[in-house]
Amino acid sequence: MPTNFNRIAPFYDTLAFLVFGKRLLEAKKAFFPLIPHQAHILLMGGGTGNILNDLLNSKQAVTIDYVEPSQRMLDIAVKHLRSEFRARVNFICGDEHQVPPNATYDVCTSFFVLDCFTQSHALEFARKVTSALKPDGLWLFADFFPAEFTFHRLLTAAMYDFFAMVSSIEAKVIPDYAGVFEDCGFTAAHEMELMNGFIRSMVLKRK
Repeated sequence: MPTNFNRIAPFYDTLAFLVFGKRLLEAKKAFFPLIPHQAHILLMGGGTGNILNDLLNSKQAVTIDYVEPSQRMLDIAVKHLRSEFRARVNFICGDEHQVPPNATYDVCTSFFVLDCFTQSHALEFARKVTSALKPDGLWLFADFFPAEFTFHRLLTAAMYDFFAMVSSIEAKVIPDYAGVFEDCGFTAAHEMELMNGFIRSMVLKRK
């Protein structure tokens, strides 16, 4: 069964806040200041769009291709987007295969996306998405990392069990992100850690 977040879309943000507070949002927004003011952004797996208004407000000339596989998540993002920003966002219901052909981007994002994939799918996703990135473009990445502390390891296991049940995610363990970055020719230029490194936000650039 393909991954589908439609069932949990209405309460996804509430659940995330109850477990992590504002940390997931903090990780997503950590490197907004580095986004060029007139950037064309490919925002992958944006979910309910809880960063859209802040991003568009802080960067007055950016445009976004917003790709999200869950129609219910996408509907929430459209509903919550402020009317003055709507002309600057192209909403696309789909995955990496629905990235507009021949489009090029200054920035691409994957916030808490790769952790849902097997290693092979994570590689496929990253190759497809970064192939649309300009040579000097930025890849903004945030996700969960293998945990050092017992509580975080238990939380990771619980999350995978929960999302396997309600959303049929394919992954059972956190992928090897370093291998993905290396395969695509990217290295971390900036990094921020939250929860003792359990959550990390990174700016990736081509080597």
